[in-house]
Amino acid sequence: MNSENVEISLVSPAYNEVENIARFTRAVCDALEPETSSFELIFVDDGSDDGTWEEVVSMHSADPRVKGLQLSRNFGKEAALTAGLDAARGAAVIVLDCDLQHPPSVIPEMIRAWRQGRVLVVEAVKRQRLGEPWIRKTSSTVFNQLAKALTGVDFANASDFKLVDRRAVDALKSMRERRCFFRGMSAWVGFPRMQLEFDVDSRAAGSSKWTSGRLLWLAWQAITSYSSVPLRIIHLVGAGFMVLAVLLFVRAMQLKLMGAAVSGFTTVIILLLIVGGLVLLCLAIIAEYVIAIYDEVKERPRYILRDAIR
Repeated sequence: MNSENVEISLVSPAYNEVENIARFTRAVCDALEPETSSFELIFVDDGSDDGTWEEVVSMHSADPRVKGLQLSRNFGKEAALTAGLDAARGAAVIVLDCDLQHPPSVIPEMIRAWRQGRVLVVEAVKRQRLGEPWIRKTSSTVFNQLAKALTGVDFANASDFKLVDRRAVDALKSMRERRCFFRGMSAWVGFPRMQLEFDVDSRAAGSSKWTSGRLLWLAWQAITSYSSVPLRIIHLVGAGFMVLAVLLFVRAMQLKLMGAAVSGFTTVIILLLIVGGLVLLCLAIIAEYVIAIYDEVKERPRYILRDAIR
């Protein structure tokens, strides 16, 4: 696809969001129309089973600027984002959620900042998380600090709500790894960027599809996709235990020669349990990287389209 006559593409993944499609479309169009007459709104239906696709088709019939991609099954948000970026024709692409937690009112400011020509990526960062449980905020803070330490990328208050220039979009599309993490990839490609703050609103309708388990899995994928530090930690753990083993050996031989050796069954069992647990933990970390390699070498597509409205 070329970018002729399309200035702004909006990409919004949708999974069981039938209640939000119409109101989200109206809100986006109200925000965009004063800024540009050349835009498209691309919904990516990630295997919904609640009538989301039918709602997208209905909105397209009413407004041809609304486009849609229907994936053959639920591939996950990252794959849905990839599908949307592949289809987008705009000179700039804005990614945002369709549950209205990413307020469309921020879009005009993002576009004006991009048009100044000094930045290629405009990131909307969270100022407040209204209505978010305490445990979710705490977990997010822990992940952000851990990810920053392991990957060197600061994800604090970051979101998928971004405007990305065509040059940056093309750079993202050239990265063909199967395990995608849009937030990390958009930071990795570099390019001048700026940040705009926004307040996260409550969902307009429906419930969040992000359970604690899915968020934990996303966090682990982000770390293993963008950092080899966990593997290097295994080296440090192994070296540390080698030093400890040498010290224990020297001490044991010293006691033996002095005739003061005392049987230490409990100590031996504890050490065996500690070492065995660490070995299993290290094997589990290695296994995750082997799984990631296995996913890559199969070279399966990131997503499969079932239907499309363009």
